Amino acid sequence: MTQVNAEHMDMQDDILISYLLGEASAAEIKQVDLWRREDEACNKRFEEFKLLWETSKNPEDKQEADTQASLKRFKEKLVKRTVTNTRVIKLKQRNIWMTVAASLMLIAGGAWLYYNQFIDHQVRFETRGIVKTDTLPDGSRVTLNKYALLRYPEKFTGNQRNVTLVKGEGFFNITPNKAKPFIITTGKTTIRVVGTSFNVKNKNGLIEVIVETGIVQVTNSWNKVMIALKPGEMALVNPQTGKMIKLKTPDNLYAYFRSDEFVFKNVTLYRLVQALNEAYGSHIIIDKSVSKNQIMTGSLKTKDPLDVILNVISIVLKIKVEKTSNLIILKK
Repeated sequence: MTQVNAEHMDMQDDILISYLLGEASAAEIKQVDLWRREDEACNKRFEEFKLLWETSKNPEDKQEADTQASLKRFKEKLVKRTVTNTRVIKLKQRNIWMTVAASLMLIAGGAWLYYNQFIDHQVRFETRGIVKTDTLPDGSRVTLNKYALLRYPEKFTGNQRNVTLVKGEGFFNITPNKAKPFIITTGKTTIRVVGTSFNVKNKNGLIEVIVETGIVQVTNSWNKVMIALKPGEMALVNPQTGKMIKLKTPDNLYAYFRSDEFVFKNVTLYRLVQALNEAYGSHIIIDKSVSKNQIMTGSLKTKDPLDVILNVISIVLKIKVEKTSNLIILKK
């Protein structure tokens, strides 16, 4: 037989005692009244409680002492009895808790299912002062230049493979899948491919897309204009006007962060200086005394310090390199 522990009576017992003592709150009174009307067994248990309480009173005891003495006797009787009806109520309470537990498990299971099937778990692929390469869930490879941020899902679902280039530059080598095109969103530009390799740069909102292999569709959300790029072609999207233009790729300097070298053939000094400023975060300017359109061919290692590279340029072009606090000036 299950016995009630008088020292740790359950909450229902405490509420009943408060009710019988006239100390229950309005909410507790309402709770007891509803409970009594809920089931005959509940009302029967209440009557047993009431009878035990009445028989525990001693007419000779006074006020507070009377209450304390009555409570002591009541608890002793409660411990000694074998409560068939109470056991029934306990079983019912247990069933209620089992129902609640089962409901919670169903809710938790549903939440887990929803979270895993419908919530887009995003991976944050970010670079600081170094170049990094990562493999996406579909096997595509992405190399991010310094200070870039790409977000992509842990798993590609649906009929597209969607990623977001938040900032910076990256080279994408996409695993072919005609049934599930690869979509890159960057700024207000969308790039759509099936299986190809291309370079994307988002610098201060200016979007640059350069294609190495395959065909890439670039759409600009300002006016929904779409252009298709083939190998050796590039697109530029102006963030202020939304204007998009297609050009021939002028050189291979954009690939320096992947190849670890600047490879240039018939490239102007101005273009080489642009690449150096981007790679080293420097501020090199060309003085009016030096022609910025003079043609250069060669290769330079990106791992070499900027001073070494500038020294090579100064020797080849027979110019001087002048440094100030925040500028590097190329001059005669």
